[in-house]
Amino acid sequence: MKYLKIALFLGLLGLFAGAFVVPYQLESLKSALSEADYKAIVGKAPVPLPVMIAAAAFQIGLITTVLSWIGLKLTKRTGLTLPLLQTWLLEKKKPVIDHTALKVAVIGGAMGSLLLVATDVFLFQPRIPKIGNGEGVVWWKAALGGVFYGGIVEEVMVRLFLMTLIVWVLSFIFKKNGNNIPLSFYWIGITLAALIFSAGHLPATEALYGELTALLIVRSFMLNGILAVFFGYLFWKKGLEYAMIAHMMVHIVTQLILLPILKLV
Repeated sequence: MKYLKIALFLGLLGLFAGAFVVPYQLESLKSALSEADYKAIVGKAPVPLPVMIAAAAFQIGLITTVLSWIGLKLTKRTGLTLPLLQTWLLEKKKPVIDHTALKVAVIGGAMGSLLLVATDVFLFQPRIPKIGNGEGVVWWKAALGGVFYGGIVEEVMVRLFLMTLIVWVLSFIFKKNGNNIPLSFYWIGITLAALIFSAGHLPATEALYGELTALLIVRSFMLNGILAVFFGYLFWKKGLEYAMIAHMMVHIVTQLILLPILKLV
């Protein structure tokens, strides 16, 4: 039960993040579908919106707690860490922030946002007209959904759980532990987690655009996978909290700076 405090804390953050998921998803559908199609889908909802939000929040909070606990248990063998939360919640000491890692996370997240937006605007949007259709998601819903769900829940699911699990399995099979784990195991974990994360966006991509073309698949893997590798590297070298900060920065810069600028242009 050593890691339960951290798992419960992350689960609480996941519960909070889950409250933004349904509004964000509905806005995404609204921006991609015609008004008639959107009303038809929303009208079929079996329960009122507040109930949907509460159910989603509870489910995501529970999943975040469970996956956090499993991932934390696996870090014992893999050497992957959550330095700030472990110091604060387990050792009950004031965490010492790695300012170099913090700068890398903040600057890297901001630059990553610029890279993704530029790639989408100049490479994919001219070739996939549907991407530019609609008004887009309301900025504050997109920002909150991205910062809290993307920055916390997705990092728990993809990095703390999935990436750690992959490294743990490789280490178990080849009987490696801690400092004896080859660097290649971490890179395999980073890469596979990024690929699985990117593939996980394909059903939503098909739902939004009504089809799944080769170009849409390439777009999904490029826009979701490139920065996933960066986040995984930060988790490996500096700790999960810095991967979370970098992920949050991507959404902050994208939703609050770059997309509003593009709308003005």
